[in-house]
Amino acid sequence: MADILFYPPFPSRPLLFDQLFRNVWHFLPAVEKIGRLIFPYAGDDFALLDSGQILAMARIYLNRDFDPAIADYAPLFAGKVVLQPDRELDPARYSKAKYPNLKGIIVWHIGDPGAVAAARKIAEQTGAELVWADPRLVQQETLSTIRFIYKLFSQSEMERLVNQSYDVFRARLKGWKGRTVVAFGNGPSLAKVVETKLDPGATLRAVCNSTIADQAALDHLKPELLFCGDPVQHCGASLYAGRFRADLARAMENPNRVVFTQLGYVPYFRHVLAPAARDRVIGVGNDRRPKFNIDLTREFLTAATANIFTMLVLPVAFTLSARVDIYGCDGMPFAAASKPWSHANEDDYMGKMAVTHRVHGGFWQRNYEEEYWSYCRDMEDILVTAESAGIDVGVRTPSFVPALARRYAPESKK
Repeated sequence: MADILFYPPFPSRPLLFDQLFRNVWHFLPAVEKIGRLIFPYAGDDFALLDSGQILAMARIYLNRDFDPAIADYAPLFAGKVVLQPDRELDPARYSKAKYPNLKGIIVWHIGDPGAVAAARKIAEQTGAELVWADPRLVQQETLSTIRFIYKLFSQSEMERLVNQSYDVFRARLKGWKGRTVVAFGNGPSLAKVVETKLDPGATLRAVCNSTIADQAALDHLKPELLFCGDPVQHCGASLYAGRFRADLARAMENPNRVVFTQLGYVPYFRHVLAPAARDRVIGVGNDRRPKFNIDLTREFLTAATANIFTMLVLPVAFTLSARVDIYGCDGMPFAAASKPWSHANEDDYMGKMAVTHRVHGGFWQRNYEEEYWSYCRDMEDILVTAESAGIDVGVRTPSFVPALARRYAPESKK
């Protein structure tokens, strides 16, 4: 059983509760592998803290910016959360002899050089892995924590996770293979597709991200393939992510639908779906590779990119069909690439997203211009790869993305 230390010591209850409940969510798939989650505390009110009470009465202590479902999971950690007084940055307190099962150190605050140095020293003397997870300053604190958690799993357990997803994928192939795939992005033009009730014909339809929460779009498009894979917006601890997962659960009540996501998110989504839908979650691994894989039947891995469309939607679509039509991938003018992308139902979307900026401040310290340039390059590369393999790609709504704009033909050839 693994022990996990959260460091440095917490100076106040709000900061302690933030990390405790954030990590109730993060460690949920590994709860049976955890011996102790250790939270040192430096506040004057330590005597008022009781871990059992905090977990049992989580709804009272949980920040309203967090997914309220976390309160339901908190009791699973009863007996595993250890609060201990610690007012000094003294690495000697955390020796290998005292903490022989320490596997990870979650560094939740990196703004204090002394605290960072102490955490490094503890890692050096115990062999525990350092996980940089300051939500205010680390862009990928959620993803970094999830990646660490899977290091607590055995190789056979990880292989089983992969094989379960691949088996579902293979079982569904016969019903998908050869049908024209229509892939919908969630740019502003998607709203016009829905409003005008554009009919994409007898096709296999795919939607992604916030469209999964758009009931009007689901009712009109009737997608069978759902895609999501953002560590913060879909697999994070925030209220927005929780509501997205609730919307995903509703969308998956349709037995004809499957959801594709990153492999590591599969156990999280299974927790929130109805039992009948849990075997329709397909997780696909990814890695850094020079070329796109557009045949997942040969290798069940995709190229890691920063965009759901190039990382998952199109690799799956090109695996299934020699004909793929694309709607709703508007992009933006390069002059506007220093800000987040626009979406269908923009006002509602951004209003809901505001909470993620509070919960994951570091995530939004991003170079949007570089992300957009990278997306444009990736889109060109994957479309060229597909066309070289004889796949017909049609772009049916206008786009600022050069690779899509060059292929724009509003009228389908069907």
